[in-house]
Amino acid sequence: MDKIKYILFIAFIFVSCSEPVSIENKVTMLVTTNVRGQLDPCGWKANPLGGLPRRYTYIDQVKESGIDPILLDAGDALFENYYLLKEKLPSAKLRAKTVLESTAKMGDYFYNVGQYDFAAGYNFIKQLENSNDIKFLSSNLYIKDTNELAFIDHQIIQRDGVTIGIFGVITDIPQMVKEEVDIKDAITIAKNKINELRPQVDILVMLLNASKPQAAYKAISDFDAVDYVFSSRETSRTRPERTQEEGKPLQYCMGIQGKYIGRVDISLADKSKPITDVTSRMMTVTLFEDRLNSLQKKDPGKPLEEIYKNNRSVLNMVEKFKSGVSESKSDMQGASNKSYYSLIPLSGNVHSEKKILDIVDQVLKTCEELDKQNSIKT
Repeated sequence: MDKIKYILFIAFIFVSCSEPVSIENKVTMLVTTNVRGQLDPCGWKANPLGGLPRRYTYIDQVKESGIDPILLDAGDALFENYYLLKEKLPSAKLRAKTVLESTAKMGDYFYNVGQYDFAAGYNFIKQLENSNDIKFLSSNLYIKDTNELAFIDHQIIQRDGVTIGIFGVITDIPQMVKEEVDIKDAITIAKNKINELRPQVDILVMLLNASKPQAAYKAISDFDAVDYVFSSRETSRTRPERTQEEGKPLQYCMGIQGKYIGRVDISLADKSKPITDVTSRMMTVTLFEDRLNSLQKKDPGKPLEEIYKNNRSVLNMVEKFKSGVSESKSDMQGASNKSYYSLIPLSGNVHSEKKILDIVDQVLKTCEELDKQNSIKT
């Protein structure tokens, strides 16, 4: 989607779909999943995606537009797997350190702890947390000896008069950290946190580190009181055209290696009512209006029904398109609280911020040298 269309989408949600007398509160969330220590663009050589320098630029552009986004990561941000070869450990730890130091420069990030994040041990995560302005969240991880929480269990923040609650759960931890860290049942803890936080907040967000076959992932639809679930370890990308189930949490995953940022723009007119995802409806309106405009080009001065009066198949399409536009707009008009989701590719069209780019380039060179040195030793 080009920049102009995106602006029109957001304008439609935040302005034209609203009741004229309503006062709306607006919240924007920017979310990553499964970054796995990836610092630079990767993937298809002709058009690699991602990279910390591009992410910095995109977040900065959002801020320059007057938005104070909530920055979230659903987990598995630091390492490419939950186990590491000994000779790769020094470079992998440097990558992980660079991920956190760089994202700390982007704003107040909230990280869910993922299984892969333990690849260098529990103490390494705590060291990174203590040396960076980064908050790791986990509601179901406890220190084994003391039974105290291993990380902050939730965070409540404010944006534009809206109270947002954020908590995270994880389903597995590596065997090597189980002597220090105890994991409690993700489903049970999630339900407890939902009961605790729901009365306190307007929007409730769960960050989940789980794979599709696991019970916690399958149970997402049962967490009716949660508004959003952002998942890591699950590696698929949630496409904007996907229809979300009414009355259930809105579920998203942004793929792997930081190639994409998920953006969720929320407009609240009545905090007592549920949030409706209008993404697919908005896309329907845009698609069908584009096709109607294309058909209109044959004779801008006449109604479509007159232009194509002798072409039944085209008239059927016109009827279908107009009906789709009308129904979608009606649905959006009826929603008090609207949510629009977009999946932003961090392509070459997004400029790489120079300071972060210089850091990444130097770190990658150092990582290459470390890997060479350690491969010789082994």
